[in-house]
Amino acid sequence: MQLLNDFMKIIQAPDFVQPYIHFFASEKEMQLVVLLNEQKLTGQEIATLLQEPDEDVKFLLEQAYRRHIINRTVEDGVAVYSAGDFYNRLDSHSLYGNYYVIPKKIRSKLDEWCFEEYLKRHEYFSKVINSEPEYDNCHNEWVLLLNEVEEMIDASTKIKVVPCNCKMMADNCDYSREICIFFDDKIDDRTIGRELTREEAKDLVRKLDKEGLMHTGGPHNWREKGPGVVCNCCACCCYPFRAAIKLGTKGKWPKSRYVAKYDAEKCRSCGLCVKRCHFNAFYFDGSNIAFNNELCWGCGLCANTCPSKAITLEELAGTK
Repeated sequence: MQLLNDFMKIIQAPDFVQPYIHFFASEKEMQLVVLLNEQKLTGQEIATLLQEPDEDVKFLLEQAYRRHIINRTVEDGVAVYSAGDFYNRLDSHSLYGNYYVIPKKIRSKLDEWCFEEYLKRHEYFSKVINSEPEYDNCHNEWVLLLNEVEEMIDASTKIKVVPCNCKMMADNCDYSREICIFFDDKIDDRTIGRELTREEAKDLVRKLDKEGLMHTGGPHNWREKGPGVVCNCCACCCYPFRAAIKLGTKGKWPKSRYVAKYDAEKCRSCGLCVKRCHFNAFYFDGSNIAFNNELCWGCGLCANTCPSKAITLEELAGTK
């Protein structure tokens, strides 16, 4: 019990997850984290303290690192290890572990806990709220159109698609889960996913667009720095949109650069726009379609499937 309590404290796990912590770490991994505590140790130092063969310790360290239970950095040319935290372990486990064995009630609490941690950990949110929308080291900077995502794909040399941590944890809809696309320098030794060719990546984003998922990504200056990450989002699961709605950053983060323009005379009232809009900007007013442009985020899902071309996109001033 002492090992469990020490492990929970070091990785800063919420108390309610204790009965299920064995899903997140083995006893050996818990011992490793408690051994590290607030220290940074080399593999050789860890092997000496554990009094176990170097090869066994090497395997343990690599496994724990890949599972986000410990972290690894290089200092003076030597790899050193430190304890991870539950926030990042939860992220990894929701993607690649047996996460759905955990009861739904607990998973819902974990989603709430993780979302609140997400809000705490991203200081650039305050910059956006304080009318400073041009920020660095952010994610999901722009709401992107499909053709812009395809342009990013063409500019990349390496592409991987991974499951979406937001969707895996929130589990609020039936949209696809394998939807986060990493490019080039954003792919590291812990990016576990499928490698895609450019054509495979384009086929995927077209499929996800048809399914009804919005596209976000960055960095905002990707044409100079290279593409980073593209997410294919819904408003009910994805943390950036949930955060933007809660914090009131609509239009500034993720940054909207377009707004839909609706021509009622061309409309056939098929209702596709109503089904595809995540923010209820299009809705039925009696038997007719109505549009509230103040609710529009400029994602283009309505315009790119309108059969009568009643919806087009207009570029907002000063957004390029």
